[in-house]
Amino acid sequence: MDNKNWNQILRALSLLSQVGLIIIISGGIGFAFGYFIDYLLNFELLFKLTGLLVGLGAGFYTVYKLLISTFDD
Repeated sequence: MDNKNWNQILRALSLLSQVGLIIIISGGIGFAFGYFIDYLLNFELLFKLTGLLVGLGAGFYTVYKLLISTFDD
């Protein structure tokens, strides 16, 4: 394999890692904010799920923007 193939493989692995980390971290941050609000307002699950969904939505939107900018090259 020549150097160009290795560069393409490493770029694809880097992109895949970024996608996974963005979704996991944004979902975790949303859940953490929801957990904190549930703790303050003495709810059980309402804001945890809402925060998780908002975080995942933000994560998928960020991944969408990342992929669009990556493949515009």
